[in-house]
Amino acid sequence: MNPIFVSHFAKHLEDMIQFKEALGYSKSSYEKFFVNFDRFCFMNFPYESILTRDLVMQWARLHPSENANGLKRRMIAVRELGKYLNTVGIQAYVIPTEIIGNFKPFVPYLYTDRELSAFFKASDRLIPHKLSPFRHYIVPVIFRLIYCCGLRPSEGIKIQCADINLRTGELYIRETKMHRDRTIVMSSDMLILCKNYEYRISTICKNRKYFFPHPDRTAYSVSWLQDQFRKCWGISGITDFHGGRPRVYDFRHNYATRLMMKWVEEGKDLYTWLPYLSAYMGHADFSATSYYIHLIPEHLTKSSAINWSKFTELIPEVHQ
Repeated sequence: MNPIFVSHFAKHLEDMIQFKEALGYSKSSYEKFFVNFDRFCFMNFPYESILTRDLVMQWARLHPSENANGLKRRMIAVRELGKYLNTVGIQAYVIPTEIIGNFKPFVPYLYTDRELSAFFKASDRLIPHKLSPFRHYIVPVIFRLIYCCGLRPSEGIKIQCADINLRTGELYIRETKMHRDRTIVMSSDMLILCKNYEYRISTICKNRKYFFPHPDRTAYSVSWLQDQFRKCWGISGITDFHGGRPRVYDFRHNYATRLMMKWVEEGKDLYTWLPYLSAYMGHADFSATSYYIHLIPEHLTKSSAINWSKFTELIPEVHQ
């Protein structure tokens, strides 16, 4: 569903999203920020039609529940809007890069076996809700699929029935970051789980478009998925997380890290195998996959499977 912009910037926001899409960016890269920015403008600057410094700097205030990186992402989105407006001949304030500053290094949350087991057992205990009558079928499967296939959360919720082949286990991932659509293959146990799910959901939700359907037959939102994620942790009873707080996206990081650990333990040459992982996960740059080497336990990095001289120049910091 396309967002409905209501402020005086509505047309500019729509035009910039289309412009970015034409350059290969995913709509989701800017849409979520612009929806919130549009509401902010409508509520606080209802008569303003120029992107002024005062408006932008009020938007750039840190929210009580927001971290520094979250604020920087919001600021970057509006900085890009200002640059776009100036490019098309409309005067606009552009936030200087020195005001935004650098991102703090991001460290994914790596789950223990105990945490993963407790989480998935909790997901199996969810009950239907009046606003999500199918969630007791959907949640246990979608979280396992995201983890077992290393998917981005947004990719999981957008899977259409036509995208999944329950005979071969092939899964077509569409509307990805930078439009890097790809086809992956599920494991045999994940395929069996999807087949069982399909048997149940197809009897109560006929002719649906999405594999994990919202009651109104659209796709669920990432915020809904995050909400179910928190509910599962609440059911699990685990509160003593070992540093940081887990997120849905961390399932993707854990998939990559655990697979690489398995390869190292088997004595495989990571430099040979990483391109396959990079393609499977839909990374635009090989260095994005190489980053995960830093998350492998130290005793494994001493393995002969890792030639550090090959990776030193490839491994970046990840800002998520």
